[in-house]
Amino acid sequence: MPFNYMFPLRAAQFLFAIITLGLCGYVAHWYIVRDGVSSPSQINFLIFASLWTLFTVPYLTVAPVYFPKLTHKYATLATDALTMLFWFAGFVALAVFLSALSLCVGGVCGSAKAAAAFGAFVW
Repeated sequence: MPFNYMFPLRAAQFLFAIITLGLCGYVAHWYIVRDGVSSPSQINFLIFASLWTLFTVPYLTVAPVYFPKLTHKYATLATDALTMLFWFAGFVALAVFLSALSLCVGGVCGSAKAAAAFGAFVW
């Protein structure tokens, strides 16, 4: 029986989504607590992309294996394509935002850069 590469890839996608969620959550918390303002929309969008992935990866992993008759191939393709689009838009928007900053130092800046990098990995 050939090895199925989908499960390890989905597990890595799930893990990187959790890591990105934690990094973006830290950055958003820093903006709210330190400055008293809302976090940048780029950070908020990556939080959304992380949560979207945490909801869709179980469907994309479990449904084709255990419920093949209930899984529509175009719905699976659309969900995966939409997830990919969210991650691409999120990490590019965050990278552009970070490149436009005049001052980016400290742990929060490193966390935002790491979130952009993990977003690229998930993409």
